[in-house]
Amino acid sequence: MPLRFAEHAEPGGAFRATVEAAYFAMRLSGAQKFGADQPSERRRMLEPQYLYALFLAACCSRLDEPCRHFQFYRDSDGAEWIPAAHGAFGPWVGTSNYRVTRREAIQPIERMRTALLAREILGSERLSAFDSQVLTELFGAINPDPRPTGLETLLHKVVRQSIDTLTQFEIKARKAEFPPDSTPVPTAERLEKAVNPSLAQADAPVPAPPPATSTQHADGKGNVSPAESAGLGSQAQVESPDATASDASAARNVVQLDGARSLRKELSADDPFKALAGSSNLMREFFKALAQDVASGKAKVARIDGKVSISKRSLGNFGLASDTLVEHLRKGKHLYKVDGQNILLVDEVGRLIAPETAS
Repeated sequence: MPLRFAEHAEPGGAFRATVEAAYFAMRLSGAQKFGADQPSERRRMLEPQYLYALFLAACCSRLDEPCRHFQFYRDSDGAEWIPAAHGAFGPWVGTSNYRVTRREAIQPIERMRTALLAREILGSERLSAFDSQVLTELFGAINPDPRPTGLETLLHKVVRQSIDTLTQFEIKARKAEFPPDSTPVPTAERLEKAVNPSLAQADAPVPAPPPATSTQHADGKGNVSPAESAGLGSQAQVESPDATASDASAARNVVQLDGARSLRKELSADDPFKALAGSSNLMREFFKALAQDVASGKAKVARIDGKVSISKRSLGNFGLASDTLVEHLRKGKHLYKVDGQNILLVDEVGRLIAPETAS
């Protein structure tokens, strides 16, 4: 039977919804710890009962949904199926056919009615195996309230989340639009060959014999005699050492390194930062980049006590931490002092970064 007219509406949809609800409930239970407020021994005893109760609560939470949305009539006498009075649907309908009609108005949700149906299905023998605490939470979790008020048990929470996940998956699946399959329908002959491979082998074309290899050259000359071929081979053997030697010399002459010359980038003669004694290459490049940004207006520097001041907040643009810069400035004796968020440079460096005429 269907579950609802908008969800799991196909024949057998109620059974599919039950299986999916149990599946999602058991998946969500993996990260939960039932009976966490109980002593360790009692918790070890109750945890298997909680997992079984979770499975039963998820399976029984949709028992009343088909009757809320549909009416089921037996064709033999036209009687309507009422679960509370007639019991299970299979024995009631027997061998007769039945029809399903949609209700004009959906019946309200009654959790007590669902719990009574679950009690009839589960039976007293199965329920007697549960602890009283687990049994109470089991019936409290059947057909969970979508918006619980007050204290919510963990069993009720997991069942509610499984029902919500089930509903969301079904809604997304029904809203999905799938393009039609554009694969052409195979012909009858192709299907017959697929069923009977012997027919396909019989109809396969016989491969033609390979063409005879021609010894005629592209320029129209005839075959080369064995003596000529031997002469060509000896000539190739004579010429190959020279070619190998030339290739080896070319490979050796790819890069010529001068051991007396440094591989570092040399400073140009007109570089003003070359005069900074004791500065490392890192500091020279930093001073040069800062001076270029100041000249182009990308960076701003101020003057405090007549000294060029650099804000620590602007150092992020150069990939330097303020502590690293201060340490290098002290080593190179280019630091005047640190004033809060400002780093003051000595006049020797300040004049190169921001000349007084430009400030």
